[in-house]
Amino acid sequence: MNTAFEQQAMDTSSKYTAYVYFALTVAILGLYGERISPYLGEAAPFSIFIYLVPFLFVALLKYVLEPIIVDKAEVLMRPKRQFLFDMALYILVSGIMFIAHSVFYMQPMAVAIKVIVGTLIIGYFASIDNALVRERFWFVHAQHEPKQDFNFSPLSSKLSLFLTVTVFIGMTLTGLVAFVDLGYFKQNALLDDQLLIQVFVVDIFFVFGIVLVLTLRLIHSFSLNLQHVFFTQLSVLKNVQSGNFSQYLPIVTRDEFGLLAQQVNAMIDNLRDKEQLSKTLEKIVSPSIMEKLLSTDDNILKHGQEYNVAILFCDLRDFTRFTENTSAEEVIFFLNAYFSQMAKIVTTHHGIINKFMGDSVLAVYGIESNEHLTENAVNTALTMIEHANNLTMPGGEQLEIGIGIHTGKVIAGTIGSEERYEYTFIGDAVNTASRLDGLTKRLGYRVIVSEDAYKKMKYDMQRQFVDLGVKVVRGKAEPIHVYGAEPYARREEI
Repeated sequence: MNTAFEQQAMDTSSKYTAYVYFALTVAILGLYGERISPYLGEAAPFSIFIYLVPFLFVALLKYVLEPIIVDKAEVLMRPKRQFLFDMALYILVSGIMFIAHSVFYMQPMAVAIKVIVGTLIIGYFASIDNALVRERFWFVHAQHEPKQDFNFSPLSSKLSLFLTVTVFIGMTLTGLVAFVDLGYFKQNALLDDQLLIQVFVVDIFFVFGIVLVLTLRLIHSFSLNLQHVFFTQLSVLKNVQSGNFSQYLPIVTRDEFGLLAQQVNAMIDNLRDKEQLSKTLEKIVSPSIMEKLLSTDDNILKHGQEYNVAILFCDLRDFTRFTENTSAEEVIFFLNAYFSQMAKIVTTHHGIINKFMGDSVLAVYGIESNEHLTENAVNTALTMIEHANNLTMPGGEQLEIGIGIHTGKVIAGTIGSEERYEYTFIGDAVNTASRLDGLTKRLGYRVIVSEDAYKKMKYDMQRQFVDLGVKVVRGKAEPIHVYGAEPYARREEI
């Protein structure tokens, strides 16, 4: 990332680069004019003035017109428009100086041609460099659309075109300068041979020297832009890696970096959708089930997986009668508050909420670990009862709950159609836990556990339960030996 000093330097550079090139062009052409004037027989005290006035004029034009012509264009089109705008200014100033040399000052045509050639050479490189500097400024300060289509322009094509044009300029101008010099020398055969060599060498060094220096400058400027785009994209990708999907990659170029930004932004959208899905699933199912849904193959989920678990089924007593005399808004508000606390209790005791069914909760223990699953279920039940003792219905009635606990094998998988399905636990253990919950009111105990669950408890926990004997359970062919804890009568004693 850029420091504050680097940022300020970039801002300053973007404002004044073009004007620096104007001054540099005036200095080079003035020096060049003094070098060539001796063999032309002309003094050059006015050379700087000849070049300075036209550049002051185009500098004023640039200051006035650039915000209108360039800055109001679409961001990706600004570099191209910047180049064309600056190049047009150099063409304009070349025309002005051609007229000044050939018409107003009556200098030979060779001088006018060389001045135009020199101006356009510098103008070509200056326009590209200023466009690159301004592009670097827009990287930071412009508003970039992260999702947009654009006409793709390969980076390799840009570099090939630049190198081709640069080589063409060097070769063409060398031949042009030689042709102009030889033509003038032929017309002025009396000129000293040493002076002719001096003029020719100056011309050649001007062409190659200026082209070489400005080419190196453009390579440096272009590399800074690539570096900035790369580190900007790297910064966003690091955010994505850390789970921060709030930032998109700005599409700042129309080349491969722009295509990469497009694809990364599409990836960020997909990851953000998955994150939203995960947050939604967390509100519907437990985190462990959510993780299983997201990480397990669909075919495995459809075929199901078998687990040895403890099932806890908790039900609110007389809740139907409560809903008949209470508004829908109050019912929903009460259930949300009640279930929120119940879910926390289940999670605290290493269980998972499989589903909420009306006023009932189905919790499962042993999906992540088979250790102490029965004790965890019983501790959950006792904590739920403690929580219920501190709650009252909106109408002021005391809250009553019943809990059934059973252990056994269940099958976990997705049930439903291709359009909609849910991840659930099915099997006799689930049904038995539900039936045990149904016995609580008839037997007078808030917690009823099966013999299978009772035998898996430690002795200290078993002491909290009363042997209720063998009971017939609806839906079961054989009676079940059950145990009870937390009798309803205890509340009256308190």
